[in-house]
Amino acid sequence: MSDQDQHNRTMNLNAHYAWSFALWASAEAARTSGNLVLAPIGYYYSVFHSAYAYLNAVPGIAPTTFDRMGHQPLSNLIEQHLGSDLQKDFDEMRDLREAINYLGMGSAEGKLRVLRGHPLRFGTPSQSASLDNMISRARNKSRDFIITTLDRVAALPSQAADTFPKRGDDDENWLLEYMQEDIYLGLMSDDMRGKAVRIVRELLA
Repeated sequence: MSDQDQHNRTMNLNAHYAWSFALWASAEAARTSGNLVLAPIGYYYSVFHSAYAYLNAVPGIAPTTFDRMGHQPLSNLIEQHLGSDLQKDFDEMRDLREAINYLGMGSAEGKLRVLRGHPLRFGTPSQSASLDNMISRARNKSRDFIITTLDRVAALPSQAADTFPKRGDDDENWLLEYMQEDIYLGLMSDDMRGKAVRIVRELLA
């Protein structure tokens, strides 16, 4: 592995985890403020970026694998390198996100019923859930997914992983480097950034 390749892996690992944390914090802010539409979308993409970050640090995966990474190719990589259970969780969160984005599945009449408070259908025609239930599932599964990938990063035989804080460490240097004001400049308020930092502390605890 070239020095440039190693440097790119390190930057991707840290940048995509920082973005994953920002998305999870944004989803939490949406949920607690009553914005029930955006919360599951943020939870899903926080998982997307944490998986991308972890897999980018796996030495055996070629960097070109991540060029224009799509949802299904990432799901396949998750199954190969993180296991089928995490892949199922990833796919379910993707289904929930798509149900929100596209008003569930089924007929136009069924989609209108969603607007009147009926359960959203997702994944397969037999699956349905209330919006509150979907958000709760997405929140819990995304948090567990991120924590699992953080633990897996710590076990990687990768120089890129050496730059990343391990859970249980009180690594202020990483927070200063990747969660400082200019990282999220123009993307979130100071208050929102503060929430993101608190969430990172909780996830790394």
